[in-house]
Amino acid sequence: MTTKEQKQLEQTEEGALATMPEQEEPTALATTEEIDNMFGGSGYQIPIDAPLPQVEILREIPQFKTPEGATVKTIVGHIIYWHHANQYYDSEFGEGEQGPPKCASPDGIKPMCTDEMEPQADVCRTCPKNQYGSADEGKGKACQNTIRLYVLAEGEVIPCLIKASPASLGKKESLMKWLTNAPNVAAKAGAGTKYQLIEVEFSLRTKDFESGFKASVLSLDTLRVLNPKSEEDMVEIVKLGNLYSEFMANYIERIGGDVASEQLVTDEDEAVGAEDEIPI
Repeated sequence: MTTKEQKQLEQTEEGALATMPEQEEPTALATTEEIDNMFGGSGYQIPIDAPLPQVEILREIPQFKTPEGATVKTIVGHIIYWHHANQYYDSEFGEGEQGPPKCASPDGIKPMCTDEMEPQADVCRTCPKNQYGSADEGKGKACQNTIRLYVLAEGEVIPCLIKASPASLGKKESLMKWLTNAPNVAAKAGAGTKYQLIEVEFSLRTKDFESGFKASVLSLDTLRVLNPKSEEDMVEIVKLGNLYSEFMANYIERIGGDVASEQLVTDEDEAVGAEDEIPI
């Protein structure tokens, strides 16, 4: 190729490059809201064929065990829903099969009436198995009373289950006081009467019983109430509202089955005495 031909080729290539469109700069990464909208919005899909992840209360030390296996001293979040639950097992811990309960109630008011259940009374309040001193040993009840809290923990998108054991249910304990007063706290903050808007810190303390047993007792402290007049808080309120609707639409129906199918779990809380009578 002659020098003249080579120069003409170079000029042709330069001209072609000049006419090519400029490459666009990479666009910014999508926001979480934009990604949610790609999949139909920010609603949450709660599984209905499997129980929600559970945060365990450790008896040996006043700490929680998260679903991932980590131990933490406190959990911050919002209570989406809560309810009483009663379970009566006719066998002692360690004697053959550990469950399911012989009689159970998902609201602490009336026992379930199913082919598998053997109701011990018409209502839980007057049931002989639900009286102090009915346990085979100690002053406790033969029927296990709990409160189940479905909590959206800070940083999570699916609620977890925290089961407050009998030691936490005494009328002098923080849990019962908090649940009773929560509507007043929300109302005074201008957020209606819904406890879901209250940001809560969950912690544990060790309680000693006269029998010599110890148990971890759940304590609740109000951190703040979400403000409907705050744009930032309203984003969180909408998320909590969507999650509550999803829970009530798709999960509430399986709660009774969960209560009726759980295996027996015993601990020192059975030593709760009449001085800690549970107001249900």
